[in-house]
Amino acid sequence: MVGESRPDRYKWIALSNTTFATLLATIDGSITLIALPEIFRGIKLDPLDPASSFYLLWMILGFLVVVAVLVLSLGGWAISTGASGCTTSASSSTPSRRSCSRSTG
Repeated sequence: MVGESRPDRYKWIALSNTTFATLLATIDGSITLIALPEIFRGIKLDPLDPASSFYLLWMILGFLVVVAVLVLSLGGWAISTGASGCTTSASSSTPSRRSCSRSTG
């Protein structure tokens, strides 16, 4: 790692972050699927009853919509607040532009 150039290092950091996020999303989805029978018992529905399949779909899709909205919202917030060394400039005639500078020291 000592002899690696900076672009290669950033590629590995991006790969590890993406892999870790995918692992967490998979674990989260598994936990939700495992918990569904208990959720159904809590709202007094039989998860194996064909008439309850409508509720099952709504629970799964509702969970996915909430997760997608949170990921997009928090990702946008993280980009706007977490990028050090970046500035955003906008004028009334042009859309906002973002310029970032990285120190190589």
